[in-house]
Amino acid sequence: MALALLLPVATACGDGEPIPKPGPVETQADAGGLDASTVTTPDASCAGATCDAGVIVESPDAGPADGGVTDAGAPDAGPDVPLPLPVDLSAPPELLVRGDDFAVLRVGVERHEGFTGPVTLSIRGLPSEFFVADRSVSEGTSAAALVVSVSGRVGPGTRLDATLVATAEGRSTSRPLRMLVAGRSFALDPTFPVVPLGWTDGSRFVDVSPDGELLTAYPIANASWPSAQGYVLERHHADGIPDLTFGMLGSVTHPRPAVSRMFVFKALPTGGSLVAGTAADCHDGDNATPCTFLVSRHLATGMLDTSFGDEGVVSTRFPAAPRSLVKLLADEAGRVSVALTYYDPTQSRPYVYAVQRWEADGRPVAGFGTEGRATSALPAYEQRFDQLREALQWKDGTIVIAVTLFDSGSPGNHGLGFVRMDGKTGQAGWLVENSPNLHRSVATDGHGRFVSLLNTYAPGYDLLVQWYNEAGTRIYFGTGSTTMPPRQLAIGSANELFFDDVGTPYTEGQIEGGGGLAVVRFTRHGAVDPGFGTNGLVRLDARLNSVSGFIREPNGCLLAQTVPEPGLVRFWP
Repeated sequence: MALALLLPVATACGDGEPIPKPGPVETQADAGGLDASTVTTPDASCAGATCDAGVIVESPDAGPADGGVTDAGAPDAGPDVPLPLPVDLSAPPELLVRGDDFAVLRVGVERHEGFTGPVTLSIRGLPSEFFVADRSVSEGTSAAALVVSVSGRVGPGTRLDATLVATAEGRSTSRPLRMLVAGRSFALDPTFPVVPLGWTDGSRFVDVSPDGELLTAYPIANASWPSAQGYVLERHHADGIPDLTFGMLGSVTHPRPAVSRMFVFKALPTGGSLVAGTAADCHDGDNATPCTFLVSRHLATGMLDTSFGDEGVVSTRFPAAPRSLVKLLADEAGRVSVALTYYDPTQSRPYVYAVQRWEADGRPVAGFGTEGRATSALPAYEQRFDQLREALQWKDGTIVIAVTLFDSGSPGNHGLGFVRMDGKTGQAGWLVENSPNLHRSVATDGHGRFVSLLNTYAPGYDLLVQWYNEAGTRIYFGTGSTTMPPRQLAIGSANELFFDDVGTPYTEGQIEGGGGLAVVRFTRHGAVDPGFGTNGLVRLDARLNSVSGFIREPNGCLLAQTVPEPGLVRFWP
């Protein structure tokens, strides 16, 4: 079987090392990896619930020409009509592809009824401007990738409905597939409403469910904190329109007297969510005032999941209020963990890092620390200012917390540390890498790695990134010197990392000299990518003066909050 010819395409957005452009290729047996017609990515498989969708079965032949009615009056498909192919397909609900460029559609293939043979994947129903390379998936493999390219004649914002089809032995199965044609890099999505959620304040928490729905949460009375009132959950479709099937016309109110402040909101693979906050007794993070911390779990309907804790809520008490960022983690077994730091004057280092873990039913995890809580104070010799930045959980339950270290007395004595808590016992260890450069932010890239955004020391103050594995050991040291473009973002204006679907890091900040906002991309070697935009920089829409909280949607688009208006915007990366 020969693959369809792909048009020449421009360099794909994503990895700092350009992906070879697809061209005429020949079908080869699939040994489980990607062939030359696809791209090299960290993971070509479909990531769990983020790719889940229903399966539509279609038959190549509807039956006899006369309608297939037998003498008995019952429809008869005839002996030559094959049974449906016992294969389930999973893929993102919407594929983002840029005009005059290509995108990789990752497809999961799950076989049933003992069927193990090879199948062929293809996309049907696309106009002639689109070209797709068919993909043969050999026996024993469960994932593949199709390269989709589109002519620049198809305008930005175009959405197309197609069908993803798997065939084998004269049998087939299919599922719907939607495609969105993107515009230039980091242009605002013109199909997204200007004020989709009707809010302009910074108290909203936003996340995206695996099916692309927009979830938000906010306190009922944020202006009168610490007055205890509760919170509200809302759900919108991907186009910003309220989901009227969610609660009362898209909104669910939880008047909980015990909740006065929200810290974290997290969407779950099930379509539900987690809300973490503190009670009214939490005022001061720098004094030993006891603080009650609460986590509630919600169903996809927005209602409390009563199988979790006390009618959907678990609580724990810390010696003081959370000092900085709070991180929520949830694993495949349904266990929930919260990682934070608080003030404890009884310790040699008064700021303590803590993880509280609960089972799927809300019981504290037995054996993990004391009643599900493990704590760790940094070594007494570590006198630099420390701040929790990120947390990552391994499959065995081990949790690693990334901690930035800042030395105000010695500008060349900064660092990045990692608190590692064993998944079974909670026993903690400490690993640190010292650096003359300042770690401004740390994030996880979606592939089990930490990535740190750094400012180099004077006089350059250039931006770069460094990767660390799940244990906190640095990786990707580079292959030598790299050419960095002149610094264009103002010093200190870039404080956030975000990623495309293959884990390529980006950041945004103010252009040097007051030229508005811009985005830069980094290569795998850590330096700013000079091939991105103009000398490594892409300017954002002049109407935006503040952008933060980037969230990647299943289709590859990026949501971000803006202050003041319009509140929420969508970019094409």
